[in-house]
Amino acid sequence: MPVPACPQRPALGEVPGPARGMEEEEEEAACDGEEPWLGNSNNNAAPGGRPGPRGVRPPGEEPSYLQRVLLEIVESERTYARDLRGIVEGYLGKIIDAEEPPLRPEQVSALFGNIEDIYELSSNLLQSLESCACDPVAVAVCFVTRSQEFDIYTQYCNNYPNSVAALSECMRSKQQARFFRECQEQMRHALPLGAYLLKPVQRILKYHLLLQEIAKHFERKSGDDYEVVVEAIDTMTCVAWYINDMKRKHEHAIRQQCSSLMLIESTRDSLCFSVAHYKHIKQQYGLQVGCCGVGVGGHGGPPPAPTTTTPPP
Repeated sequence: MPVPACPQRPALGEVPGPARGMEEEEEEAACDGEEPWLGNSNNNAAPGGRPGPRGVRPPGEEPSYLQRVLLEIVESERTYARDLRGIVEGYLGKIIDAEEPPLRPEQVSALFGNIEDIYELSSNLLQSLESCACDPVAVAVCFVTRSQEFDIYTQYCNNYPNSVAALSECMRSKQQARFFRECQEQMRHALPLGAYLLKPVQRILKYHLLLQEIAKHFERKSGDDYEVVVEAIDTMTCVAWYINDMKRKHEHAIRQQCSSLMLIESTRDSLCFSVAHYKHIKQQYGLQVGCCGVGVGGHGGPPPAPTTTTPPP
């Protein structure tokens, strides 16, 4: 679906430094006789802020800040694509290939959403970024030409609350929890599946910040090349704004559904709630969600008589 017009572009924000481990990778590449992906770091770039053709960096010369930003975009996308591959192949693929799938089809759909589409988009984007040879305009074009493709993140982000709920349900099953732990151990992941399912939500909201850093350190703040960078920022800012707006609407709809029951989360059990009637506030009923069903005052049994509680003085 087309992304609606978004508010005025925010001020240029902060961006983290180069990806962790970048210097070690550069040293390893140099030892192997390979030139790290930095292109020509000569500050005497072509007009418009575009660096010259890829070349060997003179010994002792540090890459420019702009080149470090470009490297951060590529390196972080590579790490992100690798994490997505772990989800698709290390979890989802094993569920699909199992003779006796540990999860029901509806659980798989809720848990993973359209993660396969996200992985495909990230892989294609990474391939394009790696061919940009440290050209900030070429990097910006990668985002502009895929402006419509990023809409799939809206579907993923809207489904994300269902994903969290499905994962919580699975972890209450000993068999399913053991399956996820085994997958995590086989891939040697330090973090559980839930941390990786959050990454697409975090990534889509970071692209425009990285692109803003390109514009901030672009040599010329005018011309066709700079306009391409600005267009890329506008594109990804609108995507981020639209996703945040849909998230707010989704949360508002949930609050509206719960308002008549006045659900108050219990501090003793995250799956227990006390429910007050919207007309008779003093009459409260216990509601507990169990693995075998939903019951009032128990696990699927008949509801007890209402109990009246006296509010504290």
